[in-house]
Amino acid sequence: MNIRDFSRDMDEMLQAFLLFWIPVSMVPLGLWYSLTSSPLRGRFLAFSGIVLVCLSPWTVPSSPSTAAGHLLGAVIGPCMLIIIGIYLVSFSGNVPVGKLPRSDRKIGVLMAGVGFVWLAGMHWWILTPQLSPNEVNVYWYVFWPTFLLLTSCLSSCSAVTLLMIGERRKSESNIMFLVSAFSFTILLLGLNIDGPLVTGERFREHLWLAVADMAGIAAGSLLSIFVFALVIYTYERNLPEPESITPPSDSELKQVSMRIATHLGGEEE
Repeated sequence: MNIRDFSRDMDEMLQAFLLFWIPVSMVPLGLWYSLTSSPLRGRFLAFSGIVLVCLSPWTVPSSPSTAAGHLLGAVIGPCMLIIIGIYLVSFSGNVPVGKLPRSDRKIGVLMAGVGFVWLAGMHWWILTPQLSPNEVNVYWYVFWPTFLLLTSCLSSCSAVTLLMIGERRKSESNIMFLVSAFSFTILLLGLNIDGPLVTGERFREHLWLAVADMAGIAAGSLLSIFVFALVIYTYERNLPEPESITPPSDSELKQVSMRIATHLGGEEE
């Protein structure tokens, strides 16, 4: 092996470790700090990690892992618009805590719509995340169908939940149904209409992979819950019956009665 090639590989690995993987670890560490005694410091640490990860295509362009940072920088804007929009819609209705003004609902719908249009422009327009000219970021193929499928499912579940356990939340439930229908419509369009860089065939291929991933996650979650419940049931079933204690004697009963009579009036300590 050429010593120079080995040294260059080590330098690239060290750069990727310092400028990509350490910032990635800063995000969960900062979130953990923000939930403990240093919320401001934790938020700053998580924000710094996200910024460094988004800058990784320029700081460590030789590392293939920076494609994830490139995609994060491309989709963080529209995703934040959608999240904030859904938050405004959800908390501008009949909620007991943290209620927002009714006017925020229109702003929330507008922000969520702009976020969806922005992401759709990445599929059918010139906004597609590209690592180089005509080279689509490979993580975009995974993110876009998974995002649409997950958004449609979660919005439907949220709408049904609002109808079942919420009070006077029908309007918010209808909006969540609308978000679900809109996501599913974009999903159907992606299956049949090619974009300038992403074909419908490639979209269908990754959509089925996304369905398999979500089905596997759901099945694994249900199986883990079942196994956990089975372990707890088996453990409690095999516990021995608690030993019975002897009843109190007459002297103990008299002593307790005297204590109760002494403190019943509340005049003596």
